[in-house]
Amino acid sequence: MQRTHEIGRLIDEGALSRQQIVVIVLCGLAMLLDGYDIQTMALAVPSLTDEWSTEAAAFSFALSASVLGMLVGTSAVAPLGDKVGRRPILIWGMLTVGLASLATAYAATPTELVIWRLLTGIGLGMSLPNATALTSEYVPLKNRAFLISVMYVCVPLGALVAGLVAPPLIEAMSWRAIFLVGGALPLCLAIVLAAYAPESVRLLAAQRPSDPRISLLLRRFLPNVDPATAYARAEDRIARQGVLALFAPQFWARTTLLWCIYALNLFVLFVLISWLPTILSDAGWTRPQALRGAVMIQAGGIVGGLVIAKLVDVGRTVLVMASGYAIVAVSFLLFLVVPGTVPAWTLLLLIIGAGVSGAQAALNALSAIFYPPSLRATGAGWASACGRAGAVVAPLAGGLVLRYFDLEPEQHLMLLIPPMLVCGLCVLLLPYAWQESRAKLAPTL
Repeated sequence: MQRTHEIGRLIDEGALSRQQIVVIVLCGLAMLLDGYDIQTMALAVPSLTDEWSTEAAAFSFALSASVLGMLVGTSAVAPLGDKVGRRPILIWGMLTVGLASLATAYAATPTELVIWRLLTGIGLGMSLPNATALTSEYVPLKNRAFLISVMYVCVPLGALVAGLVAPPLIEAMSWRAIFLVGGALPLCLAIVLAAYAPESVRLLAAQRPSDPRISLLLRRFLPNVDPATAYARAEDRIARQGVLALFAPQFWARTTLLWCIYALNLFVLFVLISWLPTILSDAGWTRPQALRGAVMIQAGGIVGGLVIAKLVDVGRTVLVMASGYAIVAVSFLLFLVVPGTVPAWTLLLLIIGAGVSGAQAALNALSAIFYPPSLRATGAGWASACGRAGAVVAPLAGGLVLRYFDLEPEQHLMLLIPPMLVCGLCVLLLPYAWQESRAKLAPTL
């Protein structure tokens, strides 16, 4: 029988079905729990300093360990999703996060914290790129960036939830409670994913066209298509070449700029995630106020991520992201003149979160759209790994500044202006990095 139905085109041009929404929800839940676990260590530091009678800077390595683990997970493990499938890597990632987080709750020394947070980060690094890739391969092209970002804003949403539930949990059961919750929920989700999450039909068709799962998935997601007539388009069937394929002539410029933006954006975001509770406490906020104020970055990111992603879908990527970075830089500058009251600084933190955390949601969407299915987890994974390299440095750099420089809280925040300006410059260069294949791989910039 003649193969007349190209799978990617049918998904790209079709309407969003209930089955596709299930994929978005499952991947979004994975993102939400990842966001929760990303935030937990920073929220535990103020309580740990009291219980273990040590200074906050002593936990710099524990704060960096999860990010270092994410770097390892995204670069070394997540790309296996292009070979063995998105689904198994995502499930194993959730299992790793859950078990490592439970172990963190029973840590008795800073060294144990470092070990378990490293393993937590590896699980997070496995999960995020493959959840992004799986979602991107099941949603229509016309609103792909927005739908991926809807899923990705679950990361700041999870961090926001962590900040809101941490004070009562810590008060009732100590800092260990937030890690117990952060361990139990991913284990439950791993079971749900094993039962309901599909493998990517695009990936299977591109790499293993005789796999019997293809027919089952086509009947589930494209019930009006005869599986015997379906095929993967030629550009999706490229051989898996690892990271070097990201520097092929049609990809190298966009890869370089994407990696630079990722690294600097996550550097700023993780400085804020790691040290805002401490900085706000130094500014005179009470501990509950500081914990809740710190996650306003994530609250702003939820709104900013959705707005930015919607504008990316309609071809306004450069305008909205460059403007966002400029607004963030100005907001950091305003800390010098705006009084350090809770309402005033909370508003600035919301604006900064909309720009920084919101831009990260759009970057994750772009990293999935930039590459064909056979390179998608590799591209998203290595872009994320470069971002994690910046994020690994962030807690250490913040700890060094806090320890060795006698700066006011608002002066600490001023140091984050230059990386935001460089991000804006790289965004402005994106149109010049585009190749003639852009229409097939990404939205108009």
